[in-house]
Amino acid sequence: MAITVIFSTSQVLGAPQNIVLTDASTGSDVNAVSRRIYITNAQGQYLTQNNGISAADTPTYTDFPLADGAVITLQSIISEDMALSIRLAYVDVSGDVVANTTNLVGFTQYNESFYYGLTQDQAQQNQPPPMIMQDSNYYTNKGIFRTEMDSGNNAIELGADITSAQACYSRATYMRLKENDYF
Repeated sequence: MAITVIFSTSQVLGAPQNIVLTDASTGSDVNAVSRRIYITNAQGQYLTQNNGISAADTPTYTDFPLADGAVITLQSIISEDMALSIRLAYVDVSGDVVANTTNLVGFTQYNESFYYGLTQDQAQQNQPPPMIMQDSNYYTNKGIFRTEMDSGNNAIELGADITSAQACYSRATYMRLKENDYF
């Protein structure tokens, strides 16, 4: 039976720069001797572990040997929320692809963690004014921040649109990095 490539990804809680890839592929092919993970961002650049970035015309990958099992943690792939195209390829001894699939994924733990921090700040403000919620723009900005994250996720889930997703994530990241101006 031929290989049907299936995989999932997630960020490591508390270490959002790391991505865990779990290979749930089925079937087999005697020619498949290894796996490769290709990760590209919205600009078409290839990302590798330890913050490696290469030009769009220079495909780079992370080796994922079959002997390593079904799970790999990719170290220091991203430094902010990103929409990524991830391809898992089974290859033969010559490096030719035997089977592969690509998933478009939004990684949003940087901004989601910050958003939760805002919620915690609100919850701790049960004393008389001044409270963070009384800032005239606080709820508006928190709503915009949430909308940008959700819009990015929507672009991926409904439109398979990496460019729009990244634009939304980048606007949310800008707000997070300029938190003194917005929150």
